[in-house]
Amino acid sequence: MQKIRLYVAILLGILVKFTLKLFGKDATSAPGKIALKICPSIIKEIDKRSKLKILISGTNGKTTINNIINWLIAGDKVVLSNLKGSNMANGIVSAFINNLRSSYDIACFEVDEGSLPVVTRYLKPDIFVTTNVFRDQLDRYGELDRVKELILSHIGQALAIINADDPNLASFSGEKKVFYSVDENVLSRRTNVTLDSRFCPKCNAKLEYLFYNVGHLGKYKCLVCGYKNPESRFVITNIREDSAGFVFDFFDRGTGIHIENIKWEMGGIYNLYNVCAAISVAILTGVEEKRIKERIETFENELGRLEKKEVGGKKVIISLVKNPIGMSETLSVISQDPDPKAIVFILNDNAADGKDVSWIWDADFDILYRIENIKALYFGGKRKEDMALRVKYSEYMLSKFEFIDYKEELDKVFELKDIEKVYILPTYTALFEVKKIVDNLSKRMG
Repeated sequence: MQKIRLYVAILLGILVKFTLKLFGKDATSAPGKIALKICPSIIKEIDKRSKLKILISGTNGKTTINNIINWLIAGDKVVLSNLKGSNMANGIVSAFINNLRSSYDIACFEVDEGSLPVVTRYLKPDIFVTTNVFRDQLDRYGELDRVKELILSHIGQALAIINADDPNLASFSGEKKVFYSVDENVLSRRTNVTLDSRFCPKCNAKLEYLFYNVGHLGKYKCLVCGYKNPESRFVITNIREDSAGFVFDFFDRGTGIHIENIKWEMGGIYNLYNVCAAISVAILTGVEEKRIKERIETFENELGRLEKKEVGGKKVIISLVKNPIGMSETLSVISQDPDPKAIVFILNDNAADGKDVSWIWDADFDILYRIENIKALYFGGKRKEDMALRVKYSEYMLSKFEFIDYKEELDKVFELKDIEKVYILPTYTALFEVKKIVDNLSKRMG
């Protein structure tokens, strides 16, 4: 009977997939939703068919890490993955239905923190990558302690790859673990406005920092109990800024592997954590050093994480923003760019975005004051007025701006004559709409 339910679930999932594609719709979630209703244990079939299983979870960076890992390990291996960011149980099952095979060399999935209990009930990872824990969608997750517990309690018997620079995750007590970290660099800070975590997870005393890289990620120590960054096996070091991003070295203290002068064409220190985690997985799964360097240097992100496009001769950078750290770090990246630019903020409060938009008040919008050559500001989305109000209460002098219906009026941004770049910062439910609009404008305007 169970076998029949499984086959019916797969068959109906395939039918939904083809129906959606017939109407030009994405099939990243709906096929899995239908299949799970018929056979809730279908995820167990993914577990059975996969030789090596990798899960990635945490607040920020899951999609980017997942895509980099796939870029590094794909080739002669059959890999099953949810590369388009659909990271709940529906998305994982949809990936399986959309790429149906009798077996896979590697299954690599990013998993929404709230979906971990459902997914790990049936899918038992061999490797579990943690990214970070920041305040995000408080209406869904609550505060940091709950998110931390969700992640760490579902690692199970997997080898945990832990971010040593996040004091919450680094406290993981499991025996099977290795750590990764990012060294101090030119963009590290001695002080930080956007801190989601300030206290020692062992004794609750205030942590002292030598430097901050991203939010509360950095070099920390508790002066009361002595808790500090654990020794990292995998480290990104010797970091230099490059015109397109960074040049860095990757060092594996476990094997002595040292890959020098890797060119990484994405800005933001947070992306160095993403690439460090991904290379760590590649090393552990036997990818050769030469291939790692070649593939990292040719990686292009196409999922709204500083994704680059062009419309009418103007460069377009699309960056998903969904929490205080993500917004602050994206603005920091923009602050490194002196070119004439327009910035478009799009804030929605749909279920997938999080109904609670109070997070915008915890982001560091004072960075706008340091950004050169802002020629135009636009606000769109269901909560565009809230976003404009937040910018008004920053150090930036908000004197000239425009509200737009981004679904109908985004083209007017590209008609401005005195700009070279357009930065679009949407929340989740606007992201894919914006990408389609920009692609259509690119075809129309050249």
